[in-house]
Amino acid sequence: MINHSSKIQHSILKSKTNPAFIPFIVAGFPDMDTTGELIKLFENRGAAAVEVGFPHSDPLADGPVIRQASKYSLESGTDTDKIFNFLDGIKRDISVPIILFTCFNPVFKYGIEKFIQKASSVRSAGLIIPDLPFEESEEVSLLCKKYGIDLIMLVSPASGPERIQKIALKSDGFIYLVSSTGVTGVRQGFSEKISGIFREIKKVTDKPVAVGFGVSTPAQVRDLRELGAEGFITGSAIIRIIDEYKDNKGVLPDKLNDYISGLLK
Repeated sequence: MINHSSKIQHSILKSKTNPAFIPFIVAGFPDMDTTGELIKLFENRGAAAVEVGFPHSDPLADGPVIRQASKYSLESGTDTDKIFNFLDGIKRDISVPIILFTCFNPVFKYGIEKFIQKASSVRSAGLIIPDLPFEESEEVSLLCKKYGIDLIMLVSPASGPERIQKIALKSDGFIYLVSSTGVTGVRQGFSEKISGIFREIKKVTDKPVAVGFGVSTPAQVRDLRELGAEGFITGSAIIRIIDEYKDNKGVLPDKLNDYISGLLK
């Protein structure tokens, strides 16, 4: 059911782009100032939300591009407190919903309730923990509800119909539909199961569905539009551009704008 109190859901459903554009970046890559500038750029380009990844030394689902960005960020001294302090500093300057994307271990080490409370205090709208199994998500889910944050859950091509529907009902903000099995990264096509999974989700809920893992070309975005997906997540392709121009930051905004224009045409 549509949740009118969800900032993320509202933003996706009123997005000027179809499907809604949700970029992913790694916090602190190449530095925090650039992270802030990128969030502003994405907001200006009509992003429905921005996923801010917490760098992790052993990221479960990340492909080589995001792994390398995480390593770079960690070596620059990025940690959980620095990310929260950064988000606290920009929260009055941005209106685009921020979604935190993190492995469970940093949340656990920080303290689950403390992490979620802090996320709420810096006005994060959503949380994605890709390695948190659905069966073990109850505590996090209840705390997210307590602090007004959407816990966004992932559905993958490996999930059976019953499990897909359970996750779809439990996920808030949107349902994150993983395009293919394996790790993130630019790829040529999606799993042939994706349209069937999309139908299974829509049997039980009218919440938005956003497709991620490997969405990087205008043709793929068109395919998702035809499928009926309300949103799409692009990460590795954006981070590749950031990596290429991290030492030439004057050019970076134009390069990203060109890429986004191509993607959304």
